[in-house]
Amino acid sequence: MSDVEQLISEYSDLISEHRAWLMPFSKQRLDRWENILWKDAEGAESAICEAATRKLLSDHGVKIEPYEDLSSGGPDFLCVKESKNFYVEATCLTKDSIAKSTGFNKMPRPGLHGGPFALPTERIFYEMCNKTHQLRNLGAACILAIGTLHFQAGAVCFSKPLNKIVAEHLLIGTPQITMKIDPEQGRAISDTYQTTELRDSAFIRFQKTSDGQVEFARNPISAILLCSFGCRPFEAVGALHPNPNYQFDRNLLPNIEFGRIVQGSLETGCLKVEWI
Repeated sequence: MSDVEQLISEYSDLISEHRAWLMPFSKQRLDRWENILWKDAEGAESAICEAATRKLLSDHGVKIEPYEDLSSGGPDFLCVKESKNFYVEATCLTKDSIAKSTGFNKMPRPGLHGGPFALPTERIFYEMCNKTHQLRNLGAACILAIGTLHFQAGAVCFSKPLNKIVAEHLLIGTPQITMKIDPEQGRAISDTYQTTELRDSAFIRFQKTSDGQVEFARNPISAILLCSFGCRPFEAVGALHPNPNYQFDRNLLPNIEFGRIVQGSLETGCLKVEWI
């Protein structure tokens, strides 16, 4: 059995459900999704992540329609709940790409229970940067849903409790341990403390023309969803942009926890994340 056939067999119920959902909209949309599904293993992963994102939203009582313009692009879904519109773009971190960024094996091996690994924060940040342009000028909040079918990465990095750590790093940057050094004495003159250079921070960055001043970035993206689709049941955690073009009402997805930068912490320089 090929990798594509194996994936389609593993997610057969989800694929059948997504086909039935797409069918009433247009044959062209259905054919396009089917072509991606059967193209190769990466295409199958991408198509399945799109279907899983749609199911995740539907399970939260969201009414969903396809939105992407088949010629010019745009977000995948137009969503409506409680008379509020928002958009969702679904993207996939393939098993191969997330294995390279974390150090996990592409396919889990029997008897492999532990070992060093890296968080996929940098890979997620790269995906956000690639998607920002196509999510501009929408007129409503837009969520970027980033999913993976990689079982180990999903179970370890995209599921509780580490998914919160990944989301926090996306909000305030990957932290580092710092201490003050006296170069003349050649030794530390302070206790260690945690700092950030905002590396891989999704929504804030240092201004290039100032010393330590922070500005907002990637404002078309109102929130990120990190989705584990390689495990059952599906899990997701969110991160909210502190100053997006359009604010997303996190109460529309009440069963998903969202992290956000604590109000006022940007001004003090002591960045903190709270979960709501």
